[in-house]
Amino acid sequence: MSKPITRRNFLRTGAAASASVFIIPAASARTYAANEKIRFACVGIGGMGGKGVNVASGEQIIAAADVDTKHAAGAIKKIQGKFPDAKIYTDYRKLFDEQKNLDAVWVATPDHHHFPASVRALEAGCSVYCEKPLCHDLYEARKLRDLAKAKNVATQMGNQGHSGEHVRLLVEWIWQGVLGDVTEAHVRPPYNQMDFGSRDPGKVASVPENLNWDLWQGINKEREYRTGIVPAKWRGWLDYGTGLLGDWFCHNADGAVWGLKLYEADTCEVECEGEEANGFNWPHEVRVSWKFPKRGDMVPCIMRWSSGVYNNYDEKPMPSTVDAEKVKAAAKHPSAYYGTKGMAVSGWWMNGVRLFPEEFQKQIGKPKQVLPRCKGHEADFLNAIRTGEKSSADFDYSARLTEIMLVGNVANLVREKLTYDFRTGKFTNSEKANALLKRPQRKGWEFGYV
Repeated sequence: MSKPITRRNFLRTGAAASASVFIIPAASARTYAANEKIRFACVGIGGMGGKGVNVASGEQIIAAADVDTKHAAGAIKKIQGKFPDAKIYTDYRKLFDEQKNLDAVWVATPDHHHFPASVRALEAGCSVYCEKPLCHDLYEARKLRDLAKAKNVATQMGNQGHSGEHVRLLVEWIWQGVLGDVTEAHVRPPYNQMDFGSRDPGKVASVPENLNWDLWQGINKEREYRTGIVPAKWRGWLDYGTGLLGDWFCHNADGAVWGLKLYEADTCEVECEGEEANGFNWPHEVRVSWKFPKRGDMVPCIMRWSSGVYNNYDEKPMPSTVDAEKVKAAAKHPSAYYGTKGMAVSGWWMNGVRLFPEEFQKQIGKPKQVLPRCKGHEADFLNAIRTGEKSSADFDYSARLTEIMLVGNVANLVREKLTYDFRTGKFTNSEKANALLKRPQRKGWEFGYV
């Protein structure tokens, strides 16, 4: 077994240049005495937000906010039981107006609130953990990346697999040339998640007593309350979620974006085929294709996302540059990587990474370890706050990962072959696509957009 290298020694290796976007140290906003607690606010504490409450409870929770008192009842009880002085809000805008002694904010709201909450936290000089995807629109991704850099605080997006061992094995295999030139990567969501996120526009209904529907809508224009949105099926709604692509891309495409250095691309071409949006909901049965030019020592490549019937390559053959039999052999894996020397596959959340087929894995074995390892995604964030070192999935990287996904979602809506310029954050050939870069803001929600 190879001896793990220290972070200092790693910075001296040739890999440091390629990995610098992930590991360059940053000055901490403040220093912490031994055993000093990080002062947290938790925004969105029901559902996935419960994880943030658990992590922050190991530190100190100063305040929390949620618009649904019933959905968040358990978390509220837990917070008040351990931190009786913590203040509970329904409107997180008021939380940021009143709380001036925060160190960090955990954001676990629906997608359409990720940016409004995170941008307020960053502007207040707080470190931020935000669940994936980082935001709803392209403007927001670029704004959060730039602001996090300017504020020089710790950040982390909740794509937990990025801190795991397996994604690092994949990246090391690719960077060390084991697969040869990787020309194509295929990504898909779980089959059993196809109904997670409504495709039904629902029916107009009375707002539940426990829900502040006006606050829940946030930046979006006011709409009547409909069934099939709260508490979890909002993911499938155009106004509130980012669809299956937004739900799973930041997990299962992470290896392709990191390993193939797609984050270094100046431009990409993107197009989408399949089912179309119904005016309310994101489609499920689609294929999105991104074409990336040469990036440093990486050859041009294609990344394809397939969901629904497009996962059935017999019925909807993949327009692949790779041998069809190789594609079918790896088709049941959440992601697959096709190189001139060999293949690799991975499972959900970038787990289960291995070379493919099994004989290839046995022949090659493990790659040489060159990337630092993490002790856990949340622990990595807390460490970044205390030490000033960059976290594994900080906003500099995760905003770029999210940006690539959102480019695909624009193609999902526009249905034209688009060219996107990562340098300017605009599409070069479609004003219709550029009109979707940033949402209009409802009065009272302009913060961060002006």
